Amino acid sequence: MRCIEPIGHAAILEGLWSAARARRLGHALCFVGPSGSGKFLAAERLAMGLLCARGPGSPCGECGACKRAKIDSHPDVFVVEVDPEESEWITIDRVASRQGGDVPSIETFLSLRPMEGGWRVVLVREADRLVEQAQNALLKTLEEPGESTLLVLETARPDRLLPTIHSRCVRVPFASLGCAEVERVLAQNGVPPKEIAQLARWGAGAPGFALALAARGGREMRAQIEAAIDGTSEPFAIAAEVAELEGDFPGKTAAARGRSRARTFQDLAIAVLTDAIRHANGIAPESLAHGDLALRFAGVPESVLLSSLERILQARQDVEHNLSPDAAIDRALLAFPKARKHRVGTNS
Repeated sequence: MRCIEPIGHAAILEGLWSAARARRLGHALCFVGPSGSGKFLAAERLAMGLLCARGPGSPCGECGACKRAKIDSHPDVFVVEVDPEESEWITIDRVASRQGGDVPSIETFLSLRPMEGGWRVVLVREADRLVEQAQNALLKTLEEPGESTLLVLETARPDRLLPTIHSRCVRVPFASLGCAEVERVLAQNGVPPKEIAQLARWGAGAPGFALALAARGGREMRAQIEAAIDGTSEPFAIAAEVAELEGDFPGKTAAARGRSRARTFQDLAIAVLTDAIRHANGIAPESLAHGDLALRFAGVPESVLLSSLERILQARQDVEHNLSPDAAIDRALLAFPKARKHRVGTNS
């Protein structure tokens, strides 16, 4: 786990630690907010602050518990997240122990007594990736977690969680950060000064997303999206260039890295089209992350923009169901309405 204080969320964490000191902290929390806004970083810091010898409170980073947590060897923390090399989903065996199975599960972890006599903490990253069976299996644990146990579900897509999951968790909302705060995160992470302001704007209050764009060719991808909007290059030619982009795409295999590249491109395309729809509904372009591109869609009917967005969202979802990365990029580009055609009065 990372012993890093997430910018902009100190008040939330202090409130949770204060509740823990007063023995009023709920046993199940759902951290909800934009992707890349620092929710999981906050969950890690919350856990370290509970386990710290001086806690509950801001972790010292120096005691034995903090040092073990920092190298992911604390016996009383269990982290569940997707393994992109195996699946894009969190399956039931990560939640409930299966006969004859050897996969570590939340159920097995919580059946043990705390090794260090304090809290037991379960962190579920991108909880919306829990398949329905896994969510149902988690319900019993959420109802009867045991003493001094905390489960934190982190998600940017709360609508994908069952209502029964929500009813058993305390919702903790995380807001987008201000542009200055995002710029600070980018600077701290070594982004070149000349790129910071632009990437911070594109990040739309989510420093994690802005950092991903910086590391994964986001500037080049956005230029290709601009070419698709203006129709200055053919979609398949653009897709071929995107597929060759170098960047820090997670994954041990070429296929996994390709899926990461496709997801990054689609997420950026979704952000651009969403801003175009907002502008069509009267939002000033200067207040939008991609306001300059939103202006390019002047004259494009909102119904066309909505249809394009729906097609890209479907392609984004299909990546998680093993649609080939190249096909995913092709579909995203083909979905873009040609702004120039609408400006001259023809159909897209």
